[in-house]
Amino acid sequence: MPRRLLAAGSLLLLAACAAQRPAPAPRAGAPPASTPPPAAPSAVAHLDQHALLLLLADRRIYEPYVVEEALQGSAEVRRHLAAVLGRIPDPRVTPPLALLLRDPGAEVRREAAFALGHRGGEGAVAALLRGTRDPDREVGALAVEALARQQAPLADVVAALAALPAAERWPRLLPALFRFDDPAVVPLAAEGLTLAAPELRARAAYALGRNPRPEGAPPLRGLLADPDPGVRGWAARALGQVGEGADLERIAPLLEDTAEGPVVQALRAAARLIAEGRAAPPAGWQPRLLALLADPRPGVRATALEASGRWLHDPQLSAALLGRWRDGALRERELALLALAEGRDPRASDVLAEAVRSPDPVLRAAAARAAGLLEQPHHLETLAADAERRVRVAALQVLLEGSAGEEGLPRARQGLGDSDPMVRAAALEWLAEHPLEPPATLLAALDGAWDDASDDARIAAVRALAARAGAVAAERGAVSTALADLLGHPDYLLRRAVGDALRELGQEPPPLGAAGRPLAVEVYREVVLRTREPRRVEMVTEGGIVVLSLDCPRAPMTCLNFLQLAEQGFYDGLAWHRVVADFVVQGGDPRGDGYGGPGYALRDELNRLRYDRGVLGMALSGPDTGGSQFFVTLSPQPHLDGGYTAFGRVESGMEVLDRTLQWERILRVREL
Repeated sequence: MPRRLLAAGSLLLLAACAAQRPAPAPRAGAPPASTPPPAAPSAVAHLDQHALLLLLADRRIYEPYVVEEALQGSAEVRRHLAAVLGRIPDPRVTPPLALLLRDPGAEVRREAAFALGHRGGEGAVAALLRGTRDPDREVGALAVEALARQQAPLADVVAALAALPAAERWPRLLPALFRFDDPAVVPLAAEGLTLAAPELRARAAYALGRNPRPEGAPPLRGLLADPDPGVRGWAARALGQVGEGADLERIAPLLEDTAEGPVVQALRAAARLIAEGRAAPPAGWQPRLLALLADPRPGVRATALEASGRWLHDPQLSAALLGRWRDGALRERELALLALAEGRDPRASDVLAEAVRSPDPVLRAAAARAAGLLEQPHHLETLAADAERRVRVAALQVLLEGSAGEEGLPRARQGLGDSDPMVRAAALEWLAEHPLEPPATLLAALDGAWDDASDDARIAAVRALAARAGAVAAERGAVSTALADLLGHPDYLLRRAVGDALRELGQEPPPLGAAGRPLAVEVYREVVLRTREPRRVEMVTEGGIVVLSLDCPRAPMTCLNFLQLAEQGFYDGLAWHRVVADFVVQGGDPRGDGYGGPGYALRDELNRLRYDRGVLGMALSGPDTGGSQFFVTLSPQPHLDGGYTAFGRVESGMEVLDRTLQWERILRVREL
C-alpha cells in the first residue's frame, strides 16, 4: 500500500533512531508534550538486554556476543531475541533461530517460527518442517506459514503433517494454505470445507478465494450462501477473478445482503466480469444499483458509484451520477466523474471540463484519470502544468501510461525537471520500465534528488540506471561503477536499492551495513522504558471519536513515532486519503495523495499481531519505508499478516470508521 521523543529530549531520540533526516518541527501552537516520565529501571526486568536487542533490531545488525548472552537469558529475553533476529538481514541469524525453535518455552518457539519465515537461510526449511509437528498447535501453524513464505513445496508440508491426527493437522495447515502457490491448494481447501468447525471452514474458504484458480470456482459458488458474511464476500470476490458470465446471476442475491462486505464484493466482482468481457451488464441489476447509490452505508454507496460506469448508457443511472457530481460529498463527486468517464456517458466531457477548472485539487487529480479514460490529451496537458503537485503527479502518470517507447520520452524528460520529487519519481519509474535514457541523464536526475526530503526519486533513479545497464551492455561497466560509489552512502534504503541493482547486473555487493545513526544503548533503554506497556490515543474525526490502544511492547519504535507525531499536531486536519470499503481506511499523509510522509523512514517491526477487523498498521511503499501513514482494517485481512507492522487496534469507535468516507478529516490525535 502507498504511504506510504515524546518529551523534548525524546523528540531527538526517535528522529535519530528512525533515519538520517531530522523529524519535522512541531506545528505552531501545538500543546506541550505530556508523556509521563519513564519508570524506574527496576520496573523492567533485564532492561539492558532488552535495550541491546532493540538496538540490533533498529540498526539491522548482528552482534554474536549479544545473541549468545540473550540465548542464556530468561524466557522473555529469548522471546525478544527471536523477534529481533527475524528483523535482521544477516544469514547468521538462522542457526540461533533454529535453536530457539526447540526452546522449552512455547512462546519462544512461536516467535522463532514466525521469524524463520522472514529470514530463511540454510537449514531453515528443515527446522520448520520439524516445527510443523511441535506439541504446541500455534507453533505448528506458524511453522506452516513460515514454510509458505519460504516457498517450500506444499507436498512436503502435507507430508510433514501426516503423522498428526486430523484434529491437529487441519488447524495447522488451513490458516496459511492460501499462501502456497500450488494447484493442490484447491482440493485441500475443498476438503477443509467439509470440517465442522466454523473457523476452519472459513480458513478453507479464504484459501480458495484469496488467490483463486479456475478449478476452484465450483466450490466457491457453493459458498455464496454460506452463513458467514465474510465467506460470502470472499466467494464473490474470487468469482469476479475466475468466474464466468453466468456467475453474475449467482452473485446477484448478495446485493440484498444485510452485511456490507458481501454487497461490496458482489458489486466489484460484477464490474470486473463486465470489464474483462466475460459478461454483459445485466439490465436486471439497474433498479438495485440505483437503490445502492443512496444506501445509508458510505462504503456501499461509494462502491456502487464505482461500479455504475459499467452500466452506462442507462438514462436513470446517468442522471443519478450527474446528480451526485453536482451535490455529493467530495469523494462521491470524484467517483461520479470517473464512472461517467469510464462509461463514456455523452455528458462526461462537460463534467470533465468542470473538474479541470475545479478549485479542489482532489477533483483536478481525478480529472486527469478521467481525461485518460476519455482520451482528451488537451486536458491532460493543462493538468500536467497545474500548480498543485498531486495534480501534476496524476497527470504525468496518465500521460506515461498511455505512452509506449519513444513517444513517451519527451514527457518523461519534462517530468525529470519538475520541482516535486514524486513527479520526478514517476518519470524515473517509467524510464525503469522503458530504458531509453542514457546514464548521463539518469545520473543527473539522481544528483538533483540529493536534497529531496523523500527517497523516492533517488531510488527510482537507481532502478532506472540498473534497467538501462541491463538493456545496453556497453553501458553496464560505467553504470556499475557509478552505483558502487553509492554503497557507502548513509541512507540505508538507498544502499539497499543499490545492492539490489548491482545484483541484477550480475555483481554481489558487500553486506548492507547498519541502518540509522549509531546511538548509545542508553537511548534504547529509554525506548524500552517508555514502551513497556500499551498506550491509548484518542482520534477525533469529522465523523466522531475513535480510541486506539497502541501495542507498544510489540512495536516500540513505531508506537513512539506515532505518539510523537500526534503530540506535534502532525495529524491534525489531515484527510483520510484512502478509504476502501470492506478493506481499510488510511490517513497520515501531509501531501494528501498517498505519497507523503514526515521526512524520514522507520524500520519495520513485523510481528504476530493478526490483521483482524480494527487493527492498526503502518502503511508502506516497500520494506522499512514507514513514516506517518497508517491504516485500520475494516474487515479481517489475513494476507496482510506479517507483511506490515501492526501496532495497535481500535478500542472503541469502530462504527465511526465504518461510516467514514474518503477525504473526510482527522481533526485531532492525542494520547489519553
